[in-house]
Amino acid sequence: MGKKEIKKSSSKRTVSKWKKKRWFKIIAPGEFDRKVLGETPSEKPELLIGRTLKVNLGSLTAERKHRHITVSFMIESVQGDNALTVTKGHVVDEPYLKRIIRRRRSKIETVQTVVTSDKVKVKLKAITITSKKANKSQKTKISHIMREAVEKSAVKKSFRQLEQEAIFGVLALKIFKNAKKISPIKRVEIAKTATLKVK
Repeated sequence: MGKKEIKKSSSKRTVSKWKKKRWFKIIAPGEFDRKVLGETPSEKPELLIGRTLKVNLGSLTAERKHRHITVSFMIESVQGDNALTVTKGHVVDEPYLKRIIRRRRSKIETVQTVVTSDKVKVKLKAITITSKKANKSQKTKISHIMREAVEKSAVKKSFRQLEQEAIFGVLALKIFKNAKKISPIKRVEIAKTATLKVK
């Protein structure tokens, strides 16, 4: 008898908690046209702040060519029933990268931390794939071009602008145009970006 009463009481508490929760629409930032990313429940709006969500860019833009990219969003504020987000970074799927790397090609990879014009610290990983094997000197020169392009963009751009350039291929194209002067280039990808906490 006692056990049954405990179970019933626990069930009532669970139902009661869910009744208290409100549903909030998670909204993408302006650069993604404030599209609805999903919905989430919460008892209090302030408990949503800091929550993160990963979304496939192909689904977000309705373009198949972006399916290999995943974008991370973080809830920054709540207005009414809308949870407003900011972009926190992106990543290119590993299987996609493996498919474009073939024999008789070279992969040049750079990982660097930069600070944007609005003082956001960003870790960025770029990858350049050559059409044929590159020698050591060519790899060094291409690596320098990659780092310089990222640094120049970061100094001039806000994080939002830099992230848009990274996600939609603008920054990769800048690298491609200069790197192809050193060696034939198959592909350039900004494989990953992530914002870092400033101490």
